[in-house]
Amino acid sequence: MKLGKSEIRNMAIMAVVAVAALVLALAVSGPRLSESTAIDQQGPIKPINAAEIRVTPELLSAMRWNDMGKVVATITTSPEEIGRVARLVDDMSTPVTLYLKALLLLAQNQPQQALGVFNQIQIDRIPPNFLYAPHRLHQAINGIENDKYRELLEKAVHENQTSALITARVLAANGALEDALSSYLQSDPASWASYDLALFRRIGSYEGLSVDLARMLTGAISSGRAKTDLVPQLAQIARQPADGSEIAEFENRIRNAIKNDTPEGRIALESARNLLRDRKIFLSRQYHELIKLYSAAKPIKLSTETVLLLFLSSVELQDQEQAETWGQELKRRHAETEVRDWVNKTMATA
Repeated sequence: MKLGKSEIRNMAIMAVVAVAALVLALAVSGPRLSESTAIDQQGPIKPINAAEIRVTPELLSAMRWNDMGKVVATITTSPEEIGRVARLVDDMSTPVTLYLKALLLLAQNQPQQALGVFNQIQIDRIPPNFLYAPHRLHQAINGIENDKYRELLEKAVHENQTSALITARVLAANGALEDALSSYLQSDPASWASYDLALFRRIGSYEGLSVDLARMLTGAISSGRAKTDLVPQLAQIARQPADGSEIAEFENRIRNAIKNDTPEGRIALESARNLLRDRKIFLSRQYHELIKLYSAAKPIKLSTETVLLLFLSSVELQDQEQAETWGQELKRRHAETEVRDWVNKTMATA
């Protein structure tokens, strides 16, 4: 599904700063891709000094992928500097300088031109973490069709070659929300951007994940690592249930996702079918069948209604072990005294 013009504009405004933060983080922690991998085939070149503040043709010629963050951080000091460096890279054609040129075009609010430059780069010359920006830009402009970056990016995520942040974003976009949350927990909150807020809301819309998401966001705020301008929205996502408009927006997105047969839509449709099936099994008192269906399931992945049906089925069967498992999950999600007391009282009858 294509994104609106306002999101494309927002991407243009935030793209350079966001990528700079990501690449700077990689420069400190080191990418999962081996440093010895010959991405640009330039041979051993002295890395750019972090203290270098003047971007020159010589510096750009020596630039490696791991230098991208330092260079971008220097460039984003002013629009004039962005324009000056854009002119310097205009005639350069190495993969890394073409990538930088695309980022600068984004900073100058020229997303179509930026995508055109990204597409000039031989795709196997782009390191896994750097596939995300052209992937997102392609989808913002053209939707999901003919996205040549997606398959390689998802393969890199599957093979653990991307940073925790990129992994989380890709997994969340594909509907693998539990795994996305696990990757977000490994990421640095300082690298989160406004785009992640929508993904946090998507993760929080699933009952089994909302408690752990709230804890993560609260911890990020308390640590002081989250960006100041994101803190109010992070706090809101952590502490407040969705209001009517957010619920309506979510429902509309899910309907469109099902209609367009996206990964999120397929997951939503399967969940709805499973819930209807579970209700029928419970109402027909086939408690053993319901317990058997979820014998290998992770409680965190299930809806609260499914957990409740499993808890009540366990109690009816007087299966104390199962009742303990599903009862604890109910109490984890609902810390209210009334809920905990009811669960404990009901478990005592198992």
